[in-house]
Amino acid sequence: MKLSIITINYNNCEGLRKTIKSVVSQTFRDFEYIIIDGGSTDGSVDVIKEYADRVDYWVSEKDHGIYHAMNKGAFAAHGEYTQFLNSGDYLCDERVLEKVFANQFNEDIVCGNMYTSRGDERISPDEVSMAYMLTGTLLHPVSFIKRALFDVYKYDERYKIMGDRDFFMHHLIKENVSYRKVNVFVAVFDVSGISCTSTNKDADRALINHLTDCLIPPRVRADYRNFMGEDDYYHSLFYTLSFAKLRKYVYTLVVLFVKIITFNRGWIKDYPIRLRKQKI
Repeated sequence: MKLSIITINYNNCEGLRKTIKSVVSQTFRDFEYIIIDGGSTDGSVDVIKEYADRVDYWVSEKDHGIYHAMNKGAFAAHGEYTQFLNSGDYLCDERVLEKVFANQFNEDIVCGNMYTSRGDERISPDEVSMAYMLTGTLLHPVSFIKRALFDVYKYDERYKIMGDRDFFMHHLIKENVSYRKVNVFVAVFDVSGISCTSTNKDADRALINHLTDCLIPPRVRADYRNFMGEDDYYHSLFYTLSFAKLRKYVYTLVVLFVKIITFNRGWIKDYPIRLRKQKI
């Protein structure tokens, strides 16, 4: 079996119905469908039962959060790849999976592109680097992850909203698994979910610190902290400018400033002499 599509849900029956409809209508059929419900009380179980003949495995029971539910889905899966399409998210059209698997890939993690429910486009990177993962993460609804990766390192269930970032960072940066982008818009992501409505900069910074402590050898951690601006204002400014949206304009101003200084190098050369004269 090529793919296991996993949907986790908790008290989102209308979103769940939308997700299920997009999955069961696919022309590509080499997949199983798994639904992990967290013990919903809003009629979600009734929705699952409506489509029971199209769902290969489902369970409705109390869990310990998003990533506990996602791990349950992964360990129930039999496909070569897993895809997490949670309730409220849905596949773009009925031929999406057919387009994706027409690419004949074998990489460990494969990502497509996605739309948000606001109509924005989110494009997956052509390559994944440490710098990319420090400022963002991959798009989990359009990520096809080899099931075997979960036997090496699963979602860390201590996280509330950033366990997928931890998962991708561990596998792609620490384990150096293979990655590929397929240029297909795969799914629409529901931006009303908890991962979009929760913003906690302190938690984000704590995650980055934890990940870098795990990934970076102790002998170079001090250099890393220095580069990231954790020890002095100069490097902090450098790091901030490196990731600023207007960094190219800042760099242009810096270059112009250096050129002006170079052009007036005679004035600079004589400046200490003039300064001493002023003091006298």
